[in-house]
Amino acid sequence: MTFAEYRIVATNRNELLKRTEYLVEINNRGGTPSRSQLRELLATVLNAKSERLVVVKVWSPAGRATSRVIARVYDNEHDLMRVEPKFILIREGFLEKQKKG
Repeated sequence: MTFAEYRIVATNRNELLKRTEYLVEINNRGGTPSRSQLRELLATVLNAKSERLVVVKVWSPAGRATSRVIARVYDNEHDLMRVEPKFILIREGFLEKQKKG
């Protein structure tokens, strides 16, 4: 599945947290993309390493054939691990989920 049509809606540089924050709109007429597909696409589009890119939120407004994505690209992996909440690090595959019991 390819997503040829995309638009970077907003870009914000956060110097304090050493990251760049993006709001991207992606055409999804072929179906809503998975997080792994989005990471691959965004790494290419934003010219970023996937080890420093986090997909924070994905949603599709009702009645539209687009998805909106909030993504963050960190300057280095250390800052990503220090700043992002644990549940996001687990969801994005940076940490393993600990088993209870």
